[in-house]
Amino acid sequence: MRRLLLFAAAAAALGAIAIAAAVIVWRLRSDDPDLATEAPPIPTAARPSASPGAGADAPRPSLPEGVRRFVISPSESTVKYVVEETLRGLPATAVGTTSAITGEIYLTEAGLYKDLPSKFTVDLRTLRSDESMRDNFIRQNTLQAGRYPFAEFVVESIDGFPVEYVEATQVSLTLTGTLKIKDVSRPVSFAVLARQQGGTLTATADTDFKMTDFGISPPEVVVARAKDQVHLQVVLVAREA
Repeated sequence: MRRLLLFAAAAAALGAIAIAAAVIVWRLRSDDPDLATEAPPIPTAARPSASPGAGADAPRPSLPEGVRRFVISPSESTVKYVVEETLRGLPATAVGTTSAITGEIYLTEAGLYKDLPSKFTVDLRTLRSDESMRDNFIRQNTLQAGRYPFAEFVVESIDGFPVEYVEATQVSLTLTGTLKIKDVSRPVSFAVLARQQGGTLTATADTDFKMTDFGISPPEVVVARAKDQVHLQVVLVAREA
């Protein structure tokens, strides 16, 4: 009887340890997406120095009257992906970020200026999450970033552009265009919250797409399997240049 009680106590202890370990693994590996819910406020600090590739030193095209060119400030901008996954049989969330985004957008009082390309480029080699093994697998196997280092979004239209605008007021827009990942291009729309004051534009843009739409197999290893759906959020600050 004593042995039976000892066995039961040991089994209960092992069960408690297993449950605690599972909770610890979930807490350590399930990231908080911490997604933005509005456009960033207009920065009040001094303008940061231009980063390499930020576009500030690129040749400035000759612009017709009324056309404004806004260049992304990488040091003040972030690109974030959020993917749900199963880790050791438990639900988890993978979150990766980078500030390696460059690009520019051309606007008039009526909306997008289409005679010059408005586009954003992200360096996929710089994406980082809380797990280096995940990052290496995504770079080398999922995205093949050594061969296809950049993702590019070309803006083709803006819906909801205000006819009249009060500076620093947040507005809701839809950016539609073509997203290219690896060698596959697909139409994508971003839901955007934006504000502009003087020569500064800020925005938060969100979209969802499936990896398989771009010929990408969701990452899968022995202990983890990612879902197909990707949530992408871009938080940016752009300045007139």
